[in-house]
Amino acid sequence: MAAALKYTRLAEKILDVAVESGLREGDRLVEKSLAESCSVSRTPVRAALRLLMDRGLARRAAEGGTVLACAPESGLAALAGEAPPQADLPARILRDRAARRLDDSVNVTDLLRRYGCTRAEAQKALETLLAQGVMQRAEGQLWLFQRMPGDRGASDESYDFRLMLEPQAILSPAFRLDATRAAAVRTRTEMLLAHPEHGIDPGDFQQADLSFHRLIARSAGNQFVTESLMAHHGLRQLSGPAGGYNDFRMRQALEEHLRMLDHIEAGQPDLAADLMRVHLRLSRARRPSVANRGAPALAFGTPRRH
Repeated sequence: MAAALKYTRLAEKILDVAVESGLREGDRLVEKSLAESCSVSRTPVRAALRLLMDRGLARRAAEGGTVLACAPESGLAALAGEAPPQADLPARILRDRAARRLDDSVNVTDLLRRYGCTRAEAQKALETLLAQGVMQRAEGQLWLFQRMPGDRGASDESYDFRLMLEPQAILSPAFRLDATRAAAVRTRTEMLLAHPEHGIDPGDFQQADLSFHRLIARSAGNQFVTESLMAHHGLRQLSGPAGGYNDFRMRQALEEHLRMLDHIEAGQPDLAADLMRVHLRLSRARRPSVANRGAPALAFGTPRRH
């Protein structure tokens, strides 16, 4: 089964090469060239060509060798149902982009070579990232990565954007805290804080952080503020856990989340908004502060409940 899948994948790559080369029905498939293009030896290429012939997508030429029995695009469509799709391909592309393993722009051929996927899978992954606001189409066959909140160049602008909106969302007369979601956020946060020292996973912290900030966005009482912040937090989630947070800062940030909830629930939006500003500035700095555990006395107001 594994061998059959392997050769099906290679057969798809061969047809992709044929598409890129402009081959048509009746054109020859040269083993040596295909082996070089697919970065394999000629032995698996022969097996993949036999698979294409078994499927009626290639045939033996009268003078020897193998030729296409149909347009390569048709062959790709015929093989599409024989191999499981790479459902995680968009996530893999994002991870490689975050690690600077991909350039600012890519095309379908780049993805075929890097991930061993089919043309249809590469196109679908790009369309998914386009819908998520991560990519945009460019001229020709190029796709451009949008700037993400986690990118070095965009990080400060991301925090500036949030500093403009999140404190003001709390101060809005229409702000109404969703009590059910707030209780869930509080429970999740307290469970993380109960972990032993250095026991908080950065991925778990990111999810708790996103849950809190999405709670603020949903409670804003203004659909434009909510939509803007929710879209931004969606990009933050796609960027993956931010580096640079040590155990102290993660705990400090979680405590700040709880104190903001306390202030909001106590009818002290001014104090909550002040603490949100300090919270975001400390997170941007990504370094622990020993003075007042990250916020001035005014921002803390009444002590947090335990």
